[in-house]
This record gives sequence, C-alpha cells and structure tokens, in this order.
Amino acid sequence: MSWIVVNTKSKCEKKATLNLIRQGFNVFYPKMKKTKLLFNKISQSIGPLFPGYVFVNLKKNQCWSKINYTFGVSSVLKNQSALYFLPTDVIENIKKKCDLNDVVSKTYNFQNGKKIKILKGNLCLDAVFDEYIDSKRSYVFLNLLLNNVRAK
Repeated sequence: MSWIVVNTKSKCEKKATLNLIRQGFNVFYPKMKKTKLLFNKISQSIGPLFPGYVFVNLKKNQCWSKINYTFGVSSVLKNQSALYFLPTDVIENIKKKCDLNDVVSKTYNFQNGKKIKILKGNLCLDAVFDEYIDSKRSYVFLNLLLNNVRAK
C-alpha cells in the first residue's frame, strides 16, 4: 500500500475526496481550523491543510488511471512518467496530529527560554519564549537595539 498525491481543482478538495471514496479509494484529506477577521468579526472555519491536494492510498495492483477522470481532480502527481509515491512516515506523522475528523490540532508546547521566530508578512523577529498568558497570548523577550524587551 502506497500513498500518492492527487492535485485537485481549485477549492474542490472536498468534492474530489467524496468522489474518490465513492470509487473505493482510501483518501486522506487533512484539514485545519482557520480564524478569519471579516468586518471586525472573528469567525472560525475549517479548510484544507494543503490547499489543492489530497492523498490516496493505493493497494497493490489497484488501477489508478480513473483518478484523473474523477470530478474535482485535476491530475495525479508524477515524477516524469511514473507515479510519485510519498514515504509512509510522512502521512503517518500528519495523521498523528489529526483528530478523528482529520482536523489538525494546532497546539504549541513552548518551554521557557526556548528560542523562537515570529513571522508576520516579510518581518521576521528572533525572540525567546517566556510564559503563556492564555491560549492565544504569551510573553516573549525581543532583542531590540541591544536591549531585551518583554512583549505580549
């Protein structure tokens, strides 16, 4: 049994997954919770972890050519003319971080004194983790102009 990568049409991951399952394929479609700010309102939604891609587990000697003709599928990822097979441990590591609905839980376990990077757009700051305030905020030490500044 080997995992292949299937490229879906734009925003058709769910449709492709349902149609592939109907055809008897074992499909893994990892998702993640996303927070959106729209007109000063925060909303939660669930979207694909890898937009435009799902993973199919092929059994030995299983015909894969009908995947290309499935509604919602654009193509199967290939290396020249041969199928590209993912290492099994890659999928297993992603599955370990998912719940029963294949939604990745985004939890970070930082320890005091651990060096981290804060990324926002093109800005990248080096910081040192200090402590958690709550589930969405924490204190870090930023090195600004040769001074350590504690920031939220």
